[in-house]
Amino acid sequence: FRYTMSTDVSTIKCLTGSDAEVLEFIVKPGAPITKGKLKDIGFPKDAIVGGVVRGDNAFIAKGDTEIKPYDRVVVFALPTAINKVGKYFN
Repeated sequence: FRYTMSTDVSTIKCLTGSDAEVLEFIVKPGAPITKGKLKDIGFPKDAIVGGVVRGDNAFIAKGDTEIKPYDRVVVFALPTAINKVGKYFN
């Protein structure tokens, strides 16, 4: 998780035995993901926000987590969800 956050990697296929991908996003101001708690924004069911780095703090995302502009966010997603997930960060 920390390694992913310290590089310019945006997609990593590293989940052996799974089609899931790991994606990293830097949240833009006004992005839909910043509009409420993760459990309330309708995030795709075939994806999950796994971790967030905010400044010098890293933490596991939960349903009550609110994503802020400029957070670095790691998402685990099935290929069918990647386009849907991307819309939450633009």
